[in-house]
Amino acid sequence: MSYKTKHIIEYIFFRASAFIVQRLPLHLVHKAGFAVARLAYPLFKSRRNVALQNLRHAFPEMEESKRRQIAFRSFQSVGATFLELLWSPNFTKAGIKQRVRIENIELLQHLQEKKKGIIFLTAHFGSWELASQAITVYSDAPVCTIAKPQSNLLVDRIITRWRELFGLKIVAMGINVREILRTLQEGGIVALAADQSAPKESVIVNFFGRNVPSFQGPAIFSLKTGAPIILGCTVRQENGNYTMRFVHVPSDDLDGVSDENILELTRRQVHMTEAIIRQNPEQWMWMHKRWKHVQDKTKAA
Repeated sequence: MSYKTKHIIEYIFFRASAFIVQRLPLHLVHKAGFAVARLAYPLFKSRRNVALQNLRHAFPEMEESKRRQIAFRSFQSVGATFLELLWSPNFTKAGIKQRVRIENIELLQHLQEKKKGIIFLTAHFGSWELASQAITVYSDAPVCTIAKPQSNLLVDRIITRWRELFGLKIVAMGINVREILRTLQEGGIVALAADQSAPKESVIVNFFGRNVPSFQGPAIFSLKTGAPIILGCTVRQENGNYTMRFVHVPSDDLDGVSDENILELTRRQVHMTEAIIRQNPEQWMWMHKRWKHVQDKTKAA
């Protein structure tokens, strides 16, 4: 099968799946995602093994049965998030506000008054897609986010169009740093998910007990522009809706862009992200190879 033919087949399957999901009532979407995960969990053995291995390192004191339960529920969470993405063209701004309740929107409003821009960090937790959309519809400021393009450009185009329905601007990973800086300088918001595996040359930070390279971009952007960092993750409720609470990552004591300040600010946001994950570990994407560049013999913050 040629590369082009493979992408066309994937695109047809993607559009057909979206067509079916978009005809479901919203209250059934996350349940359908859970049902899909029941099929995927036994089939995707390699990803299941990655999740279990990650959980054994992160929670060595936990019983294996509990770790397997978290791994399975993590598959369910990702399944629900994926189906919500397929359903997303049906959303309205009011619908997103109803789906995602922000408990302390006043923190976002307070920081916006400083007109230095805001860096919003989330994680692949709950529905990270809705986290960025919620920031966009709750805020009057321009919002952009960095996204890794899909290998299938046909699928990538339609996902990008869905993500940009309410004004969110997608910036391709690795380029257009000027766009990020411009957004912050204009008082806008840059939404980033910085919890996945970073290049080996990135700063080393302790995450769930292991020293691992972590993305330093958020810290650099913050220290360079003075934009504050807030962290927020959507926590899925039993009815399929989400709550999100912002946490301000402190940086007032860090003056200027230096290797030490970049490391320290990165350490703070990584540790605060870990704390959120620990509260509801079943909602994080454990099947990702986050620790593939682990450096246990390296000193880390």
